[in-house]
Amino acid sequence: MAMENTAQGAADPGLVSIVLCTYNGSRFLAEQLDSLLAQTYPHFEILAVDDASTDETVAILERYAARDARIRIVVNPANLGFVRNFERSLSLSRGALIAPCDQDDIWLPGKIEALLAAIEGHSMAYCDSTLVDERAVPMGHRLSQVVPMHNLDDPLPLAFGNCVSGHAMLFRRSLLKLALPMPPGFFHDWWLATVAAATSGIRFCDRSLVLYRQHGGNVTDRRLKEMQVEAGFATAAQSDTVRTADKRADKLRYLRDMELRLKLIGELPGPHQAFATELLKLWRARETQWISWRLWHAMRRNQDRLLALTGMSRKKQSRYCADFLWGLRAQGLRVRQTHPVS
Repeated sequence: MAMENTAQGAADPGLVSIVLCTYNGSRFLAEQLDSLLAQTYPHFEILAVDDASTDETVAILERYAARDARIRIVVNPANLGFVRNFERSLSLSRGALIAPCDQDDIWLPGKIEALLAAIEGHSMAYCDSTLVDERAVPMGHRLSQVVPMHNLDDPLPLAFGNCVSGHAMLFRRSLLKLALPMPPGFFHDWWLATVAAATSGIRFCDRSLVLYRQHGGNVTDRRLKEMQVEAGFATAAQSDTVRTADKRADKLRYLRDMELRLKLIGELPGPHQAFATELLKLWRARETQWISWRLWHAMRRNQDRLLALTGMSRKKQSRYCADFLWGLRAQGLRVRQTHPVS
């Protein structure tokens, strides 16, 4: 097994680090590794950081590493959980460009090459994906048919939705200075995209370059499942969406997380900062108001900008904004009393 070796000095400017976090992934791992080694761009490393798997995952990694020196393996002595393991993986990578990788997908051979061509002077590039079942059989649609995908030079839409999946992105190592440690309120890929949009921007490569596997063992977020239903690619029963019975708890959690996202975006430098700070003030003021005229007006006036990634129709956007007319005092809700955001 390759020994752990923390990257020293400047990153290799031509090297792409494929960061592969593994945990009990033996079922699909070999197929993914084959697809990585088939990339048309040859100058890459595969950094596999295993989070104390109990199946054959490490044995599979060792077999592949024995055949190809571009594979490095690090095994955590104890389970860190995905976010901490991902942070560790990023810190151990050596390339000036980083491509996160899921253990159960399949990359098409030209993925890295296409994203390198797309990123140009920007902080990040990402591609489309084809949804496939557990046997890698296409399910009949791309992710872009469910989630709106755009070039992004403004992080504020990412407060309300995300179109950039970790398995589809390539980003510059320089983002890590602002992105680490990963804050609460965002998933890891969502936060990386937010930082990228606030710096030198994100470019979308309109090609499907990943087979994005859907199976019982992976975690597809609830909103993606809901959006598949809304786009007509699944029924409510097929989506297996789990809704919390306590709608009040769901609402409080949403309000708390949104407040935190607005706060974090407002702390990132850039031309968005003044509006993000003002929106956060209006969001917080709503807690003690009966009527939130200014928040409703700000949301309604900027709905095309703020809700561009939600996949909502114009009609649904208007209904969503209308909810902000009513202060939380009128709805009998309190947020920061029990969930303070400093």
